[in-house]
Amino acid sequence: MNIEDLYAQYFKDVYHFVLSLTKNSALTEDIVQETFIRAYLNLDSFHNQPNKAWLFTVSRNIYYDHIRKNKNIADIDYDYSTIPDTNISPEDALFQKENLQQLYEEIMNLKENYRDAIICFYLKELNYKEAATEMNVTESNFKSILFRAKKSLKRSLERKGEPLEE
Repeated sequence: MNIEDLYAQYFKDVYHFVLSLTKNSALTEDIVQETFIRAYLNLDSFHNQPNKAWLFTVSRNIYYDHIRKNKNIADIDYDYSTIPDTNISPEDALFQKENLQQLYEEIMNLKENYRDAIICFYLKELNYKEAATEMNVTESNFKSILFRAKKSLKRSLERKGEPLEE
């Protein structure tokens, strides 16, 4: 088998295999080209004809070599704009702090059982059953109290011009 036959028979298989590794068509083309160059250079040294498994192994090793050589180089094809900005500006931090302070004040102005329900569920992060036990009410009663507390808090914030984000 000569290199043209080898290329014609296995090119698509090797290409799709390498593409599944790299997820980059330009890099895939380079690795496939290098794979068939190595096959051509070593064609005379084979006792048996090179096969698809051998070509896959060669291409995988070329890919691993590429990764080793380029592990410190950033992938320029990657869209870094999709990474969310986790830094909060000082102005936003101040607004958040003021909004939290207003929210806490409004929570403290609620009726006692409403306030306790919100504190248990949202601040202490208790589930319905645990919060109901702490308030000495049934679970369904706790859910009703929590619903009314949120409704009351929402009305209170809307009266002051601060809508509650759900």
